[in-house]
Amino acid sequence: MPSLIEKFTLSLKQRGVTLTIKKVLAWGLSKVGIKRRDPINLRRLELSKYLDNVFNSTVKYGPFQGLKLQKESWWGTADKGSMLLGLYEQEILVSLTCIPNSYDTFIDLGAADGYYGIGVLINKLFEKSYCFEISEKGRRVIESNAKLNNVMDRVEIFGIAEKVFYKEIPSDRIDNTVLFVDIEGAEFDLFDENTFTAFNKAIIFIELHDWFFLDGAEKLRKLRKDALATHAITELTMASRDLSKFNELKKLNDTDRWLICSEGRSQLMTWLRFDPIESYPNSNN
Repeated sequence: MPSLIEKFTLSLKQRGVTLTIKKVLAWGLSKVGIKRRDPINLRRLELSKYLDNVFNSTVKYGPFQGLKLQKESWWGTADKGSMLLGLYEQEILVSLTCIPNSYDTFIDLGAADGYYGIGVLINKLFEKSYCFEISEKGRRVIESNAKLNNVMDRVEIFGIAEKVFYKEIPSDRIDNTVLFVDIEGAEFDLFDENTFTAFNKAIIFIELHDWFFLDGAEKLRKLRKDALATHAITELTMASRDLSKFNELKKLNDTDRWLICSEGRSQLMTWLRFDPIESYPNSNN
């Protein structure tokens, strides 16, 4: 994870002095219990609560259709509306549906509320799920959501993913694994040649946070280089959304409809999908 000094220096470079000072002040106020009321984020929260009531906290569309989520989320509350519509990180959802059936194990690093770790079990995309989540509260929410969806017997929950986290997984499942990684910049410490070798037959998704770091470009080059011997790499970025098919949104104004699509990110998100190189013998990465 980047240090506070790294974050401050990078913010100066990207945003300039004025915006950085505003950001630091907002952060300082939040530490003493005074939060800046961002009207855009507040509206996203209102829309998510509205859709949560409309859909009774159950995903209505997409590959996780039928997934039940607790009313009170621990992580990504403002994203809940897009989750229920099957729009959240849609590029990843589509990519997950293109996984061969032989991959029956899902490992989720940074599992948050269990949206992915439990969602992949609902319509039998995967047989077994292993969720790693650093937050104790997050782990409790994952367990609660697993029980809510009657899949507790197919989920195992762990704390922080250490360097050799894969030793927690039965060895006979590693080769048939899809590994999903969203750990806020820690991916660059956790993944090296040894990690990719351990998962040389697995499919891996990593959400990138190179922009957290001053040397982010170098960290990203190393990540790609460490995977060269074992995996072919595909880059995924957030693309368009089609809202015309949702009857539930037709009476909302244009601004609200598109706010539901927002994932509240500070810049365009990028993921890397790593496929075993044996599946792409002519790949040049």
